[in-house]
Amino acid sequence: MSALISATELKDLLQKPHVKVLDASYNLPPAAAGIPSARDFNIDDVADPVAPFAHTIPTEEIFADKVRALGIGNDDLVVVYDRGGIAMAAARAWWMFRLFGHDNVKILNGGLSAWTKTGYATAGKSADAPAPALFTVNFKPDLLRTVGQIKDNILHKDYTVIDARDSKRFEAGHIPNSLSVPYATLVDAGGALKPSTELEKIFKSSSANTQGTIACTCGSGVTACVIALALHELGNKGAAVYDGSWTEWGSMPVLPKETGAAAA
Repeated sequence: MSALISATELKDLLQKPHVKVLDASYNLPPAAAGIPSARDFNIDDVADPVAPFAHTIPTEEIFADKVRALGIGNDDLVVVYDRGGIAMAAARAWWMFRLFGHDNVKILNGGLSAWTKTGYATAGKSADAPAPALFTVNFKPDLLRTVGQIKDNILHKDYTVIDARDSKRFEAGHIPNSLSVPYATLVDAGGALKPSTELEKIFKSSSANTQGTIACTCGSGVTACVIALALHELGNKGAAVYDGSWTEWGSMPVLPKETGAAAA
């Protein structure tokens, strides 16, 4: 089943009580208006408050508390969108919900612009506290990679590591043996994920298999989730994300680094 939802499909669902919409825009100032009934989901807030790196995944308790405070329960369909299209934090929020065991989550393909281009109106976001909800976490560790696991994989080569950063940043420094698939190549000019046939060609051109065990990385664990989303749409629903990504890896002198383009 696709993780994507169109603006028309979302419009038809908005009046249903168990549909919750989240604005997961990142690196943008808060917006007073958005898709009707939407609430904000800030990945820097739904995060580990004592971690050395921004938007590190929180504990199970923190995630559950933050989600309950948004009025979201285990029976709800969660739809996330980004004002900048599908990239950035909409995919991160989608991955986080799945990581903590909530698979009933979708991304508005094309983000808020897809909503407005379809002719649908925005509305002011509610400032009222939502009704309390019951949300229980079922953490899925297979969707996450830690620095230790990535380090071990350099030796054992148990899975493929795909880097979502642009080629210039990748060539300046990357995890040894990783492959480069810039996330921006997976998204069209309107901010929507490209069709599966195009996604397949992009991964193939980077010598990256779309199936099997894959870990996605980037600068700080955000756009890596766009790679995970694209792989999900190609049938690989188990792609993991290295949360610390290059921010963590590059900051540790003891860890090996490579420069230049990925080997063919």
